[in-house]
Order: sequence, then C-alpha cells, then structure tokens
Amino acid sequence: DQTLRILSELDPENPLTSLDEARPRLDRAENWITTQVPAEARTIVRDEPDKELLGSLDDQGRESLRLLLEGLDSHWSLDGLTTLVYGVPKVLAGLEPDAKPTPELKAAQRSFFALLYRLLVSR
Repeated sequence: DQTLRILSELDPENPLTSLDEARPRLDRAENWITTQVPAEARTIVRDEPDKELLGSLDDQGRESLRLLLEGLDSHWSLDGLTTLVYGVPKVLAGLEPDAKPTPELKAAQRSFFALLYRLLVSR
C-alpha cells in the first residue's frame, strides 16, 4: 500500500510497519476531509493517467515522462522521487542532476510539475 510506504519513510530510525499504528490519525483525517472540505474543493488522484493529455504530448513532454519512468525504480523513496522530479528538467536541458537552478530551469521545472499534476490529478 502506498500510504504505508510513504509513512514508513518519514522516520527511517523508527519506520512504521503497519497502518494499524496510524489508523486513528488516518481515520480522523478522512473524517475531517469528508465533513469539512466541500467535494468540489477536494483533490482527486486519478486511477489512471489522463490518456487524452498523454496522447497530445509533444516530443519534450514524452521524453520527460520517459526519463521519469526510467528513474522510478532507483529513486523509489520520498527523497529519491523529489530528486528525480526536480532532475528530469535538468537532464532535458543537458545539465547535471545536481545543477543549481536558473530562472529558465525553474520555469521548466514548474512546467513539468504542472504536466505531472494534470496527468495524475483530476482537479
């Protein structure tokens, strides 16, 4: 389960081994969302990517997703995924993954983040 994977990485010295440990907080969070946040204001993660958007991507968009997918297995942690997502636009620009951001790079990163958001979130 993705929730357990994410929560277990928050404190590497004391990793969560079961969602039962977090169940009271998860249940309260779910209750708060369902009772306090209007349905139209909730973020909904898609079960599947936006296929129409995928089909409309240009070469750079497809290459950015290819680089992301290529790096997922070796970056499958909170820190690793952050590094990967920030690094894809750097690699596309011909830079090293640890290159310092420039205004142009920041714009490319924002564009990539927006693409991922549109692919994965329905609103």
